[in-house]
Amino acid sequence: MKVLVVGAGAIGGTVAVLLKKEGYDIRIKCHIPEIKELIETKGFYLHGAKGEHHVDFKCYHEVSEFGDEKFDIIIIATKYAHVAASAKMILPYLADNGIIVGMQNGILTEELAEIVGRDKAVGCMIGFGATRNADNDVTMTSLGEYYVGMLDGRKTATLEKFAEMLSHVVPAQITMDIKGRQYSKLIINSCINAVAGITGKTLGNIMDDPRAGKLFLAIAREGMYVAKAMGIKVPKYGKLLEYRMLMLMNNAPYNAICRFVVKLVAKLKYADVKPSTLQSIEAGEITEINILNGFFVVNGKKYGVATPVNTKLVEMIHEIERGERKVDPENLAEFSGMIR
Repeated sequence: MKVLVVGAGAIGGTVAVLLKKEGYDIRIKCHIPEIKELIETKGFYLHGAKGEHHVDFKCYHEVSEFGDEKFDIIIIATKYAHVAASAKMILPYLADNGIIVGMQNGILTEELAEIVGRDKAVGCMIGFGATRNADNDVTMTSLGEYYVGMLDGRKTATLEKFAEMLSHVVPAQITMDIKGRQYSKLIINSCINAVAGITGKTLGNIMDDPRAGKLFLAIAREGMYVAKAMGIKVPKYGKLLEYRMLMLMNNAPYNAICRFVVKLVAKLKYADVKPSTLQSIEAGEITEINILNGFFVVNGKKYGVATPVNTKLVEMIHEIERGERKVDPENLAEFSGMIR
C-alpha cells in the first residue's frame, strides 16, 4: 500500500519515520520547497520515546510531481488552517477504496467529509506527544494510543489496514464513535495548550501552582457542559481522567479527587511536553486556539452554555499573538474571581 503524509511536522514526521522503519511505502509532501529539499538530501531524524532513527524519504512539493501515482492512504498532518485546501488538492490522487485521514488537534472529521466524502474521511484521536526541533528533526515526547474511525462507524478493509499500521507508532484501534474520542482529547488538549500558552511553562513546571490546577479543571468542566448540550458522550481519557466527575462541581470530595488526578496526569504524561500553542507563540506564529478552547466558546454560544473561562483564554492567547500581552505565569491571577 502506498501512503502519502501531507505535512511533516511533529505528528506527521513521527508517523512517517516509524512506519517507514517498519517497511511501509511512505512518501511525504511538503508545501515549502526548501523543506522538501532538506528532507530528501539530509533525511528525517526522530528521537525520544521510540528510540533514535534516521530515515530517507521520497518527497514532493507540487502535486504535478505525482504523475499517475495513486495513494491508498493519505494522511493530512498539516495545521488546521491548511486541511481544506490540502484535501481538495490531494483528492484526485486517492486510489479506489482509499481513505484520507485528518491528523490534527480538534474535531474536523465532518469538515473533511464534506470535501472528500463520508466513505473516505477518517478521523483520529492522537494520544502521543511530539515536538519539532527543526524542519527535519522531531522528538517523540510521550507515548499513548490512537483511535481511528469514520463518522458512521463503518469499517473498511483499508481502515483496518491503517489501524494495523498505526499500531507500529502507538497502540491503535478502530472506534465506532470517533467524535466522542476526539472530544475526549480536545478537552485535555485545550487544558494543556491554554495553560502553557498563557504561562510559558510546561505542565511539569506550572502544575505545582494551585491556580494552574484550578484553571485546568475549569476549562475541562466548561467543555463537559458544552458536550452535554451537544449530545456528545465523552469517554474517559486514558485510564485516569473520568471527565464526568467534573460535572459534580459542588461535591468537595470529587473536586479534591479531580485536582489530584489532573496533577498526576500532568506530571506523569505531560510534564516536559511543550504544547503546540506554546511552540507557535515562541515561533511568532498564529496558534490553533480557535479550534481548541475556541470550539467550546463557539458551541457554547450555539447551545446556550456559558463558557467564561474558555472565552477569556481565547482572548488572552489572541492578545499574546498580537503582542498586546506577555506570556507570564501571573496571567493566572486574572482568573482568581472566575474559578474555585
